[in-house]
Amino acid sequence: MISKKTIDSIYKQYSSAPESPDCLDIMLLFEKIHPDHKIEIDGENLIINSVEQWSPFHNIPLDRIFGIVDFEENVAIVLRNSIIFLGKRAPSVNIHIKPQKDSFMSKVMNILSKN
Repeated sequence: MISKKTIDSIYKQYSSAPESPDCLDIMLLFEKIHPDHKIEIDGENLIINSVEQWSPFHNIPLDRIFGIVDFEENVAIVLRNSIIFLGKRAPSVNIHIKPQKDSFMSKVMNILSKN
């Protein structure tokens, strides 16, 4: 299981996209994860066939991927505001969506509405 601390560390370490998709360790997706994920590269997009086609995580532009990280039981695909964890031993897919922080104006409005 990946802890909140680990997830926060991933977002911090991969806070921006690499110079080029060629800098990503894409081979991890073909060598390490369960074959039922049926990963494809179609031009400039990564397709995860174990994710439903209607999902925004099915077809991902390579230039939106910030990193690919190998863990004991998963390989993580790091995006700006989410992380897709693909299982190595089973075709499991878990997605972490980064919570949005309140804007300054939102915080001010909350304070004023409480008074």
